[in-house]
Amino acid sequence: MTNGRRIERTLLIDADDTLWENNIFYLHCTARFQDLMGSMECPRDVTQEVLDACERETVPVAGFGPRGYVMALGMACEQLLRRLGRVATPELVAQAHSLGEPVLAPPMILLPDVDTVLSALRPTSQLILVTKGSQEVQTEKIARSGLGPLFDAHYIVSEKDPATYRRIAGELRLNPRDTWMVGNSPRSDINPAVEAGLGAILIPHDHTWTAELQELTHPELVVALRRFADLLPFFGVEMSS
Repeated sequence: MTNGRRIERTLLIDADDTLWENNIFYLHCTARFQDLMGSMECPRDVTQEVLDACERETVPVAGFGPRGYVMALGMACEQLLRRLGRVATPELVAQAHSLGEPVLAPPMILLPDVDTVLSALRPTSQLILVTKGSQEVQTEKIARSGLGPLFDAHYIVSEKDPATYRRIAGELRLNPRDTWMVGNSPRSDINPAVEAGLGAILIPHDHTWTAELQELTHPELVVALRRFADLLPFFGVEMSS
């Protein structure tokens, strides 16, 4: 029992691109950056490749999130122009940075049915939000989403790996047989949760960040659902009236 609720399961639930839109805003900014570099005769695929590499470089410095992405835009601009035998002026680098500003304060767009589904699951499910990124950024997103009170706990972590899931399970004294990780990322949500001995439910998003895509290590252990609302029939829960 948890606060008068009869708990049958624990669901660890991802946030970005599981509960609300996230990567579409990065894709829009990236397309504008490709347009900028294309005006200097740099192919879009090359621009994407270099930007991806720069994003990976910024993670140890800025972590996962918008600030690292904006930093990567400036780095990519400098590297691409160097390949073209040109020098990136401070003004051009600043322009590249400005193209990423929309991801610093994107609109909050909840994915379909997440609020009603969470409300329906809550009477019989312990709900734990597990999101990766900046403490400040993710805390602000949770507040703007209005979903925070539906969760029993929030975990904002710098990385989602098997050790992270084992730590959370240990702190909350979870039974792995009754615990599921729900998310859109094979790399961060599904594969490490399976390795940690938890159940895993993949809800794909059409625009999952390419860095989060990965082959499922144990597809036979993963439940794949089409949409968030499919959690209700899977667990035999009816939508709240």
